[in-house]
Amino acid sequence: MANAASGVAVADECVARFQELRTARAHRFVVFKIDDSLQRAVVDKVGARDAGFDDLTASLPADDCRYAVYDHDFTVGDATAQGAGGEAPRSKIFFVSWSPATADVKSKMVYASSNEGFKKELDGVQIDVQATEPSELTLDVLNAHVSASS
Repeated sequence: MANAASGVAVADECVARFQELRTARAHRFVVFKIDDSLQRAVVDKVGARDAGFDDLTASLPADDCRYAVYDHDFTVGDATAQGAGGEAPRSKIFFVSWSPATADVKSKMVYASSNEGFKKELDGVQIDVQATEPSELTLDVLNAHVSASS
């Protein structure tokens, strides 16, 4: 269904890859782009489960917008945890809106107007991050969001 604000539809494959990440933990990340006709959001890249955060950031172009979801694993202190030092494993799914300053103005406008509608298609996203430059999308930034949401 097309997004009312921008007219951009979400391809079924986008939702399918997200569900594989969320429920089956089959992927570490999925990067989405709006196709050249500006009519549909499609899957751009899929990161294997063993991919790292650097693989995600390397998948984001320096001069064009993208959306991405990233399954971030981390640990929290937990008195009931069986792990070393009382650390319990956790995971949060981040939605990333990547809109670099060097991107075309039209691209930035289409991505911005499609953002909320696209996120609604991805049921289960837990934390939203917007970034316009690499320093705004680091593991430290993700960990700060995790700490704030705990």
